[in-house]
Amino acid sequence: MAQEQPTTLKEVQLRLGVAQHVLIHLCEKGVVVPEFADTSGRGKRREFSQRNVFEFAVALALREFETSVATTALLVRLLSSFERALAKLVPNFVLLEFLGATGAELVLSLYNGRYLVLSARGGGLRKQLRLGVTLGDADSRPRIERLEELPSEFEGRLEIDLVQIAKRIET
Repeated sequence: MAQEQPTTLKEVQLRLGVAQHVLIHLCEKGVVVPEFADTSGRGKRREFSQRNVFEFAVALALREFETSVATTALLVRLLSSFERALAKLVPNFVLLEFLGATGAELVLSLYNGRYLVLSARGGGLRKQLRLGVTLGDADSRPRIERLEELPSEFEGRLEIDLVQIAKRIET
């Protein structure tokens, strides 16, 4: 397997069709942390992984709903936590590989602005997995729990289809 080549800010801008200052803002606010290189003074450019490109796309989708930068950052960081939780349940689970698998479904749902659920099925999973977490303050560490059913009592739900986002940004 070939080693992944870094992606520049300009390349991310062209792939996602968004102004560079928006991407820079997301980096400066900690929503997306460049995996290859971050700026550390004049002349040093940011370099991103494919996972970072996906994180930008998710953040931009969330921003269309006018979620705060802090909430967007938390949701993007929680994707990594969900990936680690799924890796414990499904051997060799890799989020970006799962998103490209035939029949994969991965949906991020935010209930009443406080409870986050990641639902995954297909793509080699034997049964549907649902993981939930209550969003608290920035100082508390979220605890992810496995759910048998989706929440049934709620006033509002925001749903993001992560597979569709991944398909949109494929090269």
